[in-house]
Amino acid sequence: MTNWLGLLISVIYIVLIISISVFCYKKKKFSLEDSRKFVHVGMCNWWLIAMIFFDQWIYACILPLLFVIINFINLKTDKIPGIERKGKDKTFGTVWYAIAMLILAFVLFRYPDYQYIGAIAILILGYGDGIGGLVSEYIGRHKFPIPHKTAEGSFTVFIISFIIAAALLEALAMTDMTITYAFFIACFATITELFSVGGIDNFTVPLFTALCTFLLMTEPTFLKFGIAFSITGIIVFVSMLNGLLTYGGGFAAMVLGTAVFYLNGPVVFWALILFFVTSAMLEHYHKKPKKDKVKDIRDVIENGLPCLLFGIMYYATGSEIALVCEMTAIAGVTADTWSSGLGYFSKEKVRSILTWKPIPKGESGGVTSLGMAGAVFGALFIALFSNVLGGDNIIPRFAIVFFFGVFTSLLDSLFGILLQVKYYDEKEGVILEKKPKSMKGIRKVSGYDFITNGMVNFLTSMIAALLAGMVAFLVF
Repeated sequence: MTNWLGLLISVIYIVLIISISVFCYKKKKFSLEDSRKFVHVGMCNWWLIAMIFFDQWIYACILPLLFVIINFINLKTDKIPGIERKGKDKTFGTVWYAIAMLILAFVLFRYPDYQYIGAIAILILGYGDGIGGLVSEYIGRHKFPIPHKTAEGSFTVFIISFIIAAALLEALAMTDMTITYAFFIACFATITELFSVGGIDNFTVPLFTALCTFLLMTEPTFLKFGIAFSITGIIVFVSMLNGLLTYGGGFAAMVLGTAVFYLNGPVVFWALILFFVTSAMLEHYHKKPKKDKVKDIRDVIENGLPCLLFGIMYYATGSEIALVCEMTAIAGVTADTWSSGLGYFSKEKVRSILTWKPIPKGESGGVTSLGMAGAVFGALFIALFSNVLGGDNIIPRFAIVFFFGVFTSLLDSLFGILLQVKYYDEKEGVILEKKPKSMKGIRKVSGYDFITNGMVNFLTSMIAALLAGMVAFLVF
């Protein structure tokens, strides 16, 4: 009987929410976005009604299923005004919302003890994402390189998510670590919302938040993932806000940073972060166009993939040789970045590593005394950092990581002059290392098309790391 009563109350509630929204929109009390968000926020409260009245999953799924159908039809016909965006801004967001609610109802109402997880996820979607979107629209000033995303909006999502998670966990006495878990849940939701575009956040935010909350509450080891994800998310958040990462670069950095921290622990993670931070600081003072200082997904993958691959090997085998390879990969990209970063400020002539003849400043394959000093100190920095890991082979590990870190920088210069593709801009009279969008007045002068500067970084880092591993195999 309570299931049928729940259905009746659910229908009355949903009709009431939509009716108020449509009425206010038609009377111009709500803008289109206000009307949409009113429904967005109001709909999430249905989950609380469902928890009170439904004890069978089939009844809990009826309303979300109907809402999927109604939203899809309305998306095409716009029979219910004030719910869908217009023109090019129209998305499947409302449909995704209903699908996410349907999936959670289907799964969680089979297990009454976990219905609170759905409440956390859906309320975060409704209130956090809904109000965060309004904040971004009306007072958002600090924009991310992602459409409709601002720091003010993301901060709002985080605060509301934290309050919802903390309130429900505390009210239901689910854990003794309410504040800690609520913080991680808020990070899961906020970062997921930030990287979800085109209305897909209505699907990804509740499902990913629910999954992570479930694992956090049932698997003690998942706490490590929460730490990794949250710390990486904060660093990526700040980096994107300051124009250091594109959308794709930020997403790749999230995956890379979280994986390295989770698989190999904080020491290797912070070594990787120090490489990124110091390289960003050095490039900040270069007179490069701003777009050339921003790291995209390809930059992050080409510089970070060797570290991740050897990190997976280290996690799977526990072999110190794999650890040497991983730290060498980080030392190599750090040495190369410090070399080019400090070499930029050198007053002496830049000379080709192959012929020792002067070449233009900034062109790959060139070396200077200051640049070489940068390579030495960059490799030394990471090699010293690797000693924090301890073990029986501290001294030989330090020597191997340091030597092959410097070697990476030299090999990078050699590959840069022999293999890397270069183009000549006849109008400006300069050498280009990135293929421009328009090839008018541009001609290729050397190298192979597929061997870009980033590919050189990847190849030299992999080669040096593998050689370091071979030496470690002989020495350890």
